[in-house]
Amino acid sequence: MSRFWAEPQRLLIEPDALVVVGSGGSARRIAFDAAPDLALAAFAGESADLVRRGSRWQVSIADALVRYLVVRWPDGLRGRGERVAFVAHRFREVHGVVAPEWQIAVERTATRLPALACAAPAVLVAAIGDWARRNRVRLVGASGEFIATYNRVRPALAHPLGALAVQRAGRVTVGLWHDAVWHALRSQPLGSGGDAGLALFLESMRVGAGASGEGVMYCAGTGFDAPPGWRTVRLGDAAWA
Repeated sequence: MSRFWAEPQRLLIEPDALVVVGSGGSARRIAFDAAPDLALAAFAGESADLVRRGSRWQVSIADALVRYLVVRWPDGLRGRGERVAFVAHRFREVHGVVAPEWQIAVERTATRLPALACAAPAVLVAAIGDWARRNRVRLVGASGEFIATYNRVRPALAHPLGALAVQRAGRVTVGLWHDAVWHALRSQPLGSGGDAGLALFLESMRVGAGASGEGVMYCAGTGFDAPPGWRTVRLGDAAWA
């Protein structure tokens, strides 16, 4: 009988490394020189102590490797096929990414309200599935890093006007919501004007959402302080401590 792991192990795929977080919370970073999909192929052989048959894994792809959108559904879409085509059009229009080189996923529960969507390189998505099958592990989920972090800290995000800022490895991804509706999401490398750029982003999105009053910026692994009109709530390094 296979051993039962109550909490899945977590695997983060970075552009130049794999980060493994065990069920006890300890992290191990494995650097590589090959492309991420090729690094996955070698992962089990080089790290047999970390990959046990029957274990459960949650896989995340670093935000530097994926693209995000907040999708606002137009009136008149009929059925799943038209929604898929619309999202593909938006990714091509905004990010210049297209199938079959990229694979797109959208929040399953959202068909009318604005939804989060993520596009990842198809070769990497296929490599994740191949790795799980080849090593006989259970894949409980695969997503972009921001979405994985959001799902993990969601119970703490109680304020009606809020933003989640995820900072790691020189990059910040910020998503803003108002009254349980997503309004914007931006992912970019950190620069010398990072704080000022974040302030402008939050304020422009607050205006666009028609929101007033104090907002809360929830910070996961980030040293940013919220700009005026926003309160900072630090979540620590919620993703990959």
